[in-house]
Amino acid sequence: MTARKRFKRNLTLLESLPNEMFIEIFYYLLDVDIAYAFSKLNKRFQNLITNYCSAFDFKSVNKAKFDYIIRQHDVHRWRSLRLSDDDITPGQVAHFCQLCSFPENVSQLKALSVVNIKLNSASLLTPHLTSFNQLVSLSIGHVCGKTIPLVELPALKYVVVNSCMHSNWMKMLQLKSLQHTIEHDCSHENSLTWPTTLKKLKVYFRRTGDDEIIRASLKHLSQLTSLSIYGTAWESPAPDGQIWENLITSAMPLLENFQFCFKFWRDFNVTSDIKQIVSTFSTSFYLKERSWFIQCDAHRQQFSIAILYSLPFEFEHFEIVTKSFDESVSTWNNCSNNDFRKDLYKNVSKLTVNVPCDKMNQTLILVNVTDLTLKFSIGSIDWILSMRKLYKLSLGYQFNMSSNNFMQLLKHTPCLCSLAVSCHTLKLLTDQWKHKAICDLLSHKIRSLEISSNSCFPMNSSDYVEVNDLLPIVRIFNERCRYLNIIVYSRNLVSGLILRIMRHLRSLKVRLEEHNDDRKITKEWLAQQDITFKNLDCSIVQNGNEYSFWFGRRK
Repeated sequence: MTARKRFKRNLTLLESLPNEMFIEIFYYLLDVDIAYAFSKLNKRFQNLITNYCSAFDFKSVNKAKFDYIIRQHDVHRWRSLRLSDDDITPGQVAHFCQLCSFPENVSQLKALSVVNIKLNSASLLTPHLTSFNQLVSLSIGHVCGKTIPLVELPALKYVVVNSCMHSNWMKMLQLKSLQHTIEHDCSHENSLTWPTTLKKLKVYFRRTGDDEIIRASLKHLSQLTSLSIYGTAWESPAPDGQIWENLITSAMPLLENFQFCFKFWRDFNVTSDIKQIVSTFSTSFYLKERSWFIQCDAHRQQFSIAILYSLPFEFEHFEIVTKSFDESVSTWNNCSNNDFRKDLYKNVSKLTVNVPCDKMNQTLILVNVTDLTLKFSIGSIDWILSMRKLYKLSLGYQFNMSSNNFMQLLKHTPCLCSLAVSCHTLKLLTDQWKHKAICDLLSHKIRSLEISSNSCFPMNSSDYVEVNDLLPIVRIFNERCRYLNIIVYSRNLVSGLILRIMRHLRSLKVRLEEHNDDRKITKEWLAQQDITFKNLDCSIVQNGNEYSFWFGRRK
């Protein structure tokens, strides 16, 4: 028997499948997962990956997988790239630029998405946007528009941007579609200019007065066929349908779809009756010529927040501000189209309940909701139990629920794996950490945990978790939790408790109450605390007393 025959390797059942079958399988997988699972198995699989995988989405990818793919795959062949500097993958953009020369190695991209970008990382990207001559789609944020050079990319047609009101950089682009989330982290002057070629525009804003600036910028967009506006500036005066009607008829003659959601402050002494506000959107222009319908939800009390929005509701995020939808005023009540009624809220995937709602809107398609925020206690939980796709649950500081109801909620939400809750509320729901069944359910289900503020104010250092509460939190969530956001007193608790026990974390965001130049967290300091941290594979991003960790493999 020859040596060749003696050591001949038998093909596995998997390897005997034709390439066409693998291509069919790859269709259902992300390119990131394909490259990670099949790389370096053999030459055949390597060729398949090289020829098939060209769209790499690194959002929520752990650092070990990220590093492996960057080093093993030929980035010159990529056509689509998504990076994120969010809390799950802090420092990813800067880390990518270190591993892969940017933009030289990826200038061939047709789609680029760099989201939640931090200021230091933005400086690595924005000056080089002009290098992407083949780019068709761009998503970028959070950035200052004034730092971006004037961009002329003839192939670029679709842009999603989170930035300030300085948008001169895009005025030469021949865009078809733009989504602009307006932020106000910059102190320079406003210069809101959008490409006149736009067919579709979606704008999000959250500051009082932005709506006037937006309307002024819309006067030059005569080619628009679709306009969507989402305003969350609750201090704003009530919207006026007549103003929008005049603008549309004079400046946007081709407009076919007008979707909006306006939050405003309701004071009957100033804005008169809700019905008067709705009447400005009830003219023949809205109802007969365009068949554009609206609804206004408001709390019964005089001084409160109200929301006026178009129907069907266009946006993913819907807020409940009324105790009962029977009090809402709408212009669609006389519409007999059953399909219209059925699809009123089909786009809603994120639901925020701002008041104790006694009667839920029956047209809300709760089965589509994946992200739920409850700011107050609720009576019945039956409507929550129908949310079979619920992924994330956020509980406000005034929220309370019996342990039995909370256990039922956990049992009937099979996809729930992300929880944002104050330490005070979590203690109540778990009966001071003593309710074993609830603690076991939380341990089994929760992959992402954020310990939020105990008050109506944003998180600050005074919300730090006491050691006697940190111990049960670490004990309950150490097995399956992959992301933790928490405030603790000192860095010693980070090294001695969180990192030492919660060894499955892929990312960690921690703020310190006790912090100065002598009490910073560095890799060198961590190595001094524990020999197992000496070769800790992680990126650490510091912002004052806040530290974000992105971990690779942990032994």
